Amino acid sequence: MLRLIVLSLVVVLVAAGGFIGWSYWSFRHSIDAEVAALVAAAGASPDTITQADLARLPAPVSRYLRASGVVGRPVPSIVRLKQVGRLRGAPDADWMSFEAEQVYSTNPPAFLWRAWFASRSMPIVMGRDAYLDGASSIEMRMLGAFPVASESGDALIEAGLMRYLNEIMWFPQAYVGDNVTWRAVDARSAEVTISDRGHSATGTVFFDDEGRLINFRGGRYNTETGNIETWETPISAHGEFDGVAVPVAGQGVWKLDSGDFAYIELRIVDIAYQ
Repeated sequence: MLRLIVLSLVVVLVAAGGFIGWSYWSFRHSIDAEVAALVAAAGASPDTITQADLARLPAPVSRYLRASGVVGRPVPSIVRLKQVGRLRGAPDADWMSFEAEQVYSTNPPAFLWRAWFASRSMPIVMGRDAYLDGASSIEMRMLGAFPVASESGDALIEAGLMRYLNEIMWFPQAYVGDNVTWRAVDARSAEVTISDRGHSATGTVFFDDEGRLINFRGGRYNTETGNIETWETPISAHGEFDGVAVPVAGQGVWKLDSGDFAYIELRIVDIAYQ
């Protein structure tokens, strides 16, 4: 009898392990397919950015892009970056470490963020956040099998486009694109708008005296509150990849009625432009 119980337990464990392994592989494969489709749909890079391109922009934006080193460079078709950081779901929740990779297309605007919690080598949760084909969605799965979060729908579209607009700071060449417009605010800030497939997102970008980007602020849909909330991404460090100066560390902060909620802290460890 004991032997039968042990054998049954082994069978159950093997089946459970097989199910989890297959689920993880299947989820990973579906994300890989989305990345491949994003890359395949990317258009060619436009002409090289010139001083004349910057001359039509508000003074703080022109100064920022010049300091970033974009003059003489094309807008990349594809951008790939790697980041590490930590994330939490509520102000009183514990932080959870993650490693992430993100791929962007600049024409058309698109991104896919893939993260492993707590690390890529030992992922407890794997997830992705994407803005693809003008639609936005979020999916997180424990062990690749059990849903932790799943969000999609019209409310997320402009939230995804807002995230994309914010993250152009990592490939600032795209700030001169035909789908991006700027409006002067003052000597150290400007309002920026991006348009895509009938949708738009607008935020305010802030710069320091050296022309570096130090914060972004906009109204973004919050899946937890179900409302448009003020969202900021203050920068804490700057660096350089392939000759382009960019922010490399910062936070994501919701400005809630109950107080500021910093829900993510991250650091960029690599960027490649194609």
